[in-house]
Amino acid sequence: MLKWFKQAFIITISAALIAGCVSQKTYVGSDKPVVEKQSTPVEAAKNRIALGLTYLKKGNAAQAKFNLDKALGFAPDLPEAHYSLAYYYQVVGEIEKADAAYKRVVSLDRKNGDALNNYGAFLCQQGKYQQAKEHFLQAVAIDSYIRVAQTYENLGLCLYDSGEEKYRDEVEKYLISALGYNARLPKSLSTLVELNLANNNLQAAYGYVKKLELLQQNNPATIYRAYQLAEQLGDHKGASSYARRLFIDFPKSPQTQQLRQALTQ
Repeated sequence: MLKWFKQAFIITISAALIAGCVSQKTYVGSDKPVVEKQSTPVEAAKNRIALGLTYLKKGNAAQAKFNLDKALGFAPDLPEAHYSLAYYYQVVGEIEKADAAYKRVVSLDRKNGDALNNYGAFLCQQGKYQQAKEHFLQAVAIDSYIRVAQTYENLGLCLYDSGEEKYRDEVEKYLISALGYNARLPKSLSTLVELNLANNNLQAAYGYVKKLELLQQNNPATIYRAYQLAEQLGDHKGASSYARRLFIDFPKSPQTQQLRQALTQ
């Protein structure tokens, strides 16, 4: 599974619904919960989705499937029910069923950005990078779609993980687009650092690592990378500042040990 995939999946149903809107009982002879306090079919379906995804997260596939099937029973055309079921199939390894479920939800609502994003992440996981790209871009093209930053980041990370040289320029473009919508995206920043280091563009890499360090001030690996780039670029004041932080705040970290050895050689 791609490193970023679980974060790439967007579900708009909060598990907090369980506590606020649902109560459940388990009767003797059955471990299947009964959901109470339902009002409309859609609300009942959303409650079941929240339960199903919670069970899936806990590794209880049987209860996850039970609740997601119930959700579809309450609201057969609810997009969230279909892409939650698709995600379930993906997690348990039923790839063909997952693909069919994703296609179903996209056909139900071609302006559902979350569904397009989720299907794009799925396609990327299957190595279908061009198709994934098309679905991600369809999502961000929707005027009403609000998760543009996350989807651009998903697209950039997908193409980066493909390892295909033809996508290299696009990776940078899409990650920069993601940061334009949300400047606080550590994965986008760290990937841009690595991408520019690979291209020997040290100045750009240093600019991104400084931004990353502001978001990850308690990460000695990021501070050490900033120190290394500062040294290489002749920013001695910056290098000294990063070194001092490592020695004072992270004296026992592996990065501080590496720095200590480098300075004594």
